[in-house]
Amino acid sequence: MISDERLLNKNMKDIKKVGIVLASDDPETCWVAIRYATFHLAEQNDVKIYFVDSGLRCRDMRGGKYDIVKLVEYFITAGGQVYICNDRADLKAYLVSQFSSYLNKKDIIGMSDDDRFQSVMTKDIYIRKFKRIT
Repeated sequence: MISDERLLNKNMKDIKKVGIVLASDDPETCWVAIRYATFHLAEQNDVKIYFVDSGLRCRDMRGGKYDIVKLVEYFITAGGQVYICNDRADLKAYLVSQFSSYLNKKDIIGMSDDDRFQSVMTKDIYIRKFKRIT
């Protein structure tokens, strides 16, 4: 029997587009999300990070253990794309414009509006939301 993790890793090799929704201003959560996005970029994927809600504040975190500004600069230099979503309507608009050929409207609305929605994967795309759970 194949474990869920091995199946996920096998399926991740076929992914072409990755979206990371960052909705947290916790430094460690931001750092993990951007490193995760950078990993997918190294796998030759089309990777986009969407900063939304409290995640907008992490764009300006400098120095210390989690230098988010430096990490984002590296991500962009390596070919990643960053989008600033001033509200969830902006996030929904970006997801519709960039992923609607891969996802149904229900998944896009869930990803942009529902805090319980964590991720969605098809054979071509993977979108994951990073939000600190308290």
